[in-house]
Amino acid sequence: MTTPALQALSDLSRDRSARDGLETQLAQARQRLDEATRRAEQAVAKLATELQDVARLESMSMTRILSALRGERDVDLNRERAEADAAGYAAAEAEARREAAQRDVTSLIARINAYGDLEARRQQVLAERERELAADPASAEAAARLAELATLIGAGQAELVQLDEAAEAAGVARQALSAADSVLGNAGAWSTYDTFFGGGMISDMAKYHRLDQAAQLIRESDQALAHLATELADVGVGGVGGIRVDEMTRFFDVWFDNIFSDFAVRQRIREAAGKVDTALRGVLEVSGHLEARRAEVRATLTELAAEREGLLAAPR
Repeated sequence: MTTPALQALSDLSRDRSARDGLETQLAQARQRLDEATRRAEQAVAKLATELQDVARLESMSMTRILSALRGERDVDLNRERAEADAAGYAAAEAEARREAAQRDVTSLIARINAYGDLEARRQQVLAERERELAADPASAEAAARLAELATLIGAGQAELVQLDEAAEAAGVARQALSAADSVLGNAGAWSTYDTFFGGGMISDMAKYHRLDQAAQLIRESDQALAHLATELADVGVGGVGGIRVDEMTRFFDVWFDNIFSDFAVRQRIREAAGKVDTALRGVLEVSGHLEARRAEVRATLTELAAEREGLLAAPR
């Protein structure tokens, strides 16, 4: 029969596996936080430099005087302001990523701490199990196998939960990338100058709304891929078909930085469309791999449960 100690042993195995998975995720999340912090600091430093350039042209300085003598002050000032705006955009993006990474780290630490002292719990369960076995010497062999099965079942259940979470994250990433792909890749307008820009100049800011939409979708894809990379860390899947998900997240750094021509914008759009397509294909491969792993674990759990039921039902 299933004893309290056997059930506690199974629960402990499940919790230990789940916590180990969270520890792996935390290591990945901390690395991402360190990188995000570094990039945010760099972006802030660049913004400060760009604002200083604008200030020199706006104030009574030698830079302003020389620019005015050349008759280029307005052009220079507009360019410096545009560069400052781009730097501000990049700084905001970098800070948003840092904050998201910090939230992941804080959440994972809280989830790990919620398991408490598993080693003390393990010692307590083992002591109780020893008392159960000592009380029924005739069932020692079956009891030993039941204890082993309890451990295997608990570990399998924990692995299935991890795979389910990774598959869910892959679904979110797939949805985000599909939306970005729809905007960037499905319409020929994105690669046709006259259609996308309406024959006008890029300086017409009203036309930036499409770029803003694309930037938002790419930002969502980037965050979804980062979360997927974290979820994959504890199930031993870094990538499939030579494509690593954690590398995909680096595809989508700020890609509208320092753009001052229609040609440059069009090229960035084409590059982003290609990268979204590559990432989407990679996520689809990962999703298929995860589904195969989930099927294997479910089959193993079914076999273990059948063996356990047989031992429990056998006469003693």
